[in-house]
Order: sequence, then C-alpha cells, then structure tokens
Amino acid sequence: MVAAVYAYWATGLRPFTALAYVAVGVPVALLTCLAVVSGTADSRRSGMPRVGTLSLRSVRPWLILLMIAAGLEAVGIALGGRSITVPTLSTVIDHALAWHPVRFVLFCGWLAFGAAPAVRIMHRSRGEAM
Repeated sequence: MVAAVYAYWATGLRPFTALAYVAVGVPVALLTCLAVVSGTADSRRSGMPRVGTLSLRSVRPWLILLMIAAGLEAVGIALGGRSITVPTLSTVIDHALAWHPVRFVLFCGWLAFGAAPAVRIMHRSRGEAM
C-alpha cells in the first residue's frame, strides 16, 4: 500500500526535475542498501561471500528482448522516424507515458521487478537462519 501511494506521488511529478530524479533514486538506494546488508549478513554467516549464478544462459531471454526492442526501434526509424504513420517504439512509449495512470502502473511494475531480487535474498536468509 505504501509503495502504491509512493508510486502515485512519484508519477505525478513533473518529469526531468530534481524532485523526480530523487523520487526514482530513493527506491534504488533503499533496495541497494537492503541487498548489501543482506549480502554481508549471508557472507558473515557462511564465512564466504555469496556468488550469483550469472551466465549467458541466465541472461539470454533479456538479451533477446533487448535485441528485439532495438531492432523494432531501428526499423521504425528507418521507415520514417517520428512519422505518425510509422511510429517508433519510443514514440509509442512517449504517447503512453503522457497519461498518469499508465506511468503509475509502469512505476509499480518497475518497483516490483526491482524489489523481487531483494525479497528473494531476504527469504533465503530467513530460511537459512532457521
């Protein structure tokens, strides 16, 4: 509930202002601190630092998604750039982000997506402590 109220407030701010940057930076800073504190607690408990399993196979879906988005953007620009008849992905997103409800939903999704690893770390550290 608090996150939703915060997201609604943050998405109502004028874009590219100092306050808007701070509103985006606060959740990033909080989750970074949480991850660092949880990670150091895990390494103290086990005696060894935790190493994630980051491999090409684990990031392949994200790389494919990034390549598709970049390809669509390149095709849109090649076919007309900021044309109304052939919009690019960034043009479509710009129009969608003009509405506060869309910004709110996307900000909530961003918060949830960013918090997921920290929540997993917290659950894992609680499970090991028991």
